[in-house]
Amino acid sequence: MANDQDIISNKISELIPDVVELILSKLPYYYLPSCRLVCKTWNDVILSSKHDPSISTASNFLLAHVYFNRCDRLSFRNLHCLELDSDHVEGVRSVASFNLCRKYFRRSFISTINSCNGLLAFVVTKNTKSWLNSNTVVILNPMTNEYFELPKDEFKGNWLTCSYGFGFCPKTKHYKVVRNSTIEDRNSTIEDRYSTVNYKSEIFSFGTRQEWTRIESPSCSFNGCHGVYLNGGLHWIGQDDLYQDVIYRLNMEDEKYKHIPFPNDDGYFPCIGVFNGALHLTLSMEGHEYTMWKMKEDGSWSKAFSVIVPDVSKNIFSFSKSTVEQVKICKDGKIFCVWAGVELVLYDPKTEKMKKLMDDTIVRDFSIHNIDCFNFNALSDILTGKIGKILF
Repeated sequence: MANDQDIISNKISELIPDVVELILSKLPYYYLPSCRLVCKTWNDVILSSKHDPSISTASNFLLAHVYFNRCDRLSFRNLHCLELDSDHVEGVRSVASFNLCRKYFRRSFISTINSCNGLLAFVVTKNTKSWLNSNTVVILNPMTNEYFELPKDEFKGNWLTCSYGFGFCPKTKHYKVVRNSTIEDRNSTIEDRYSTVNYKSEIFSFGTRQEWTRIESPSCSFNGCHGVYLNGGLHWIGQDDLYQDVIYRLNMEDEKYKHIPFPNDDGYFPCIGVFNGALHLTLSMEGHEYTMWKMKEDGSWSKAFSVIVPDVSKNIFSFSKSTVEQVKICKDGKIFCVWAGVELVLYDPKTEKMKKLMDDTIVRDFSIHNIDCFNFNALSDILTGKIGKILF
């Protein structure tokens, strides 16, 4: 005689797809990978275009990667799905997590590049005695825990800085990874080292030429930070020929660069990010004050707000990047932010003040990315444009 568990399993598999779709529509999306294992019917419904949980910019879900945590040395091995929760002491709560592939975190440092259409790109650098190590770029689909590893960097000189960007071409549906390098001739002397520096841009295009191919590069440097993707373009901060800070935008279709001037401001330590569907620039001022600028559709800038971060801890400021990144608008209109890559803060537009949400006695470093869409299809098909359906 069949036991109760077998009877329940059989009844679940007999549910008609419309009923399954109704059940799944009531579940948070981070349960869907497990739900695919229930039976073939459930898996087919989740993979079909009928099931759309409507994850959008209004959702409260984020993906976080902790690079370093003094209280948990192994924290960098995991990715965490966070949900905004105003009742939680830190403003968010972890609702799901999973381990990164062991080969990527073993004796390595992992640096997140950026997210694009629900996929996450990161750089893996092996820990060896030489600091001139080859990097490996990896693309991850968090919904299936599937990875795609790109060919390793092969520099013929001493690279000084190397920044990446992960983007999408809306016309071809192909994803692309861009690598910008500042390379010094190995045979150069101390006297002429700056005159022998070369700037190099390469692109890896899925679906067309799956190898690093050199493209025309700006004749000046990027600041070493990774790019951000928005509306068919990748954006980095760099300097022009006059050593003025600018934003470089690479069009994903024609693979051409153009530069965008900064707003008229005296700030320093610039940082760019995508917030609420627009490109934002953060500039550091004196006394832990930060000014946020929003780029308009015509490429001009408007000042969003200025704010002072309260009670800055000397415990974490010494090794952290000095910037405020806007992440998400909460239901009450407050803006959820990350300060210096180490603390969660909440900005209130009504009071024009910022509130810290975390215990700053714990030394840590992390990145947070919006989950604006997802895809359960094979990662290779997604990257090459064979699967066009993305759930938003």
